[in-house]
Amino acid sequence: MKNDNKDIIHALRLYGLTQNEAVIYIFLLKQVETTAFEIAKETGIPRTTVYLTLESLQQQGFVSRIRKNNVAYFTPESTNQFVNQLKEKEEAINEIMPQLQAIIPRSINVPVAKIYVGLDGIKTGLEHILETLRERKIKQIYATSQPDLLKYLPKYFPNWLKNREEMGVFTKLILPYAAHDYLDSNKLREVRYLPDEFPFACSVTIYGNAMAFFSLQEDDPYCVIIESSSIVEMFQQFFLFVWKMLKATHSV
Repeated sequence: MKNDNKDIIHALRLYGLTQNEAVIYIFLLKQVETTAFEIAKETGIPRTTVYLTLESLQQQGFVSRIRKNNVAYFTPESTNQFVNQLKEKEEAINEIMPQLQAIIPRSINVPVAKIYVGLDGIKTGLEHILETLRERKIKQIYATSQPDLLKYLPKYFPNWLKNREEMGVFTKLILPYAAHDYLDSNKLREVRYLPDEFPFACSVTIYGNAMAFFSLQEDDPYCVIIESSSIVEMFQQFFLFVWKMLKATHSV
């Protein structure tokens, strides 16, 4: 069988099927019902391998076997089986997630640094912030921000701000003075502005023992997340120092 289903095979392999499992499953979808002999003949996969692969697909619930005139025929299960199994796996993992996290020794504070590239990477970083706030019940964060987040994520970022505020998280926010019309202070946010002589080109959020840097100024936007109590504490002290200096003349 000619391999004219590269994208489908690639997706099925990402799902967890082997190359042979993906090829045979696709072939079965086209034939609806066939024998191992025909599968081997049309796909070029050795018959012994075909039998082993069909057995694996049956165990996973993707293929059924019936007998006609003492000959085994194989037929594919509904493609919805993939979605159903993913849902079952997600539910199973969500159920044991607290137990998995409880296994991690809390006394070990190993610094972690991760980089996420592209606008999807920016979203991943923002989602990490929300997830951390939710899991650790953090009620205050510190941030310096650029209006570019709203420019590049016009639908996503306002919704992200809404989700954060719904959690009751108070934000101390420093903006460049040029962005004085960007956001105002409210009951969950206090905004202060840096003078024009101190411009900055990226956004930083400090939350718990983590901090996220967002850069949208270059061709490839990216987010860097650092989890380290000592590093984050140092940056938080710098933030609070600047915050205090701005209080007299630049608070809103």
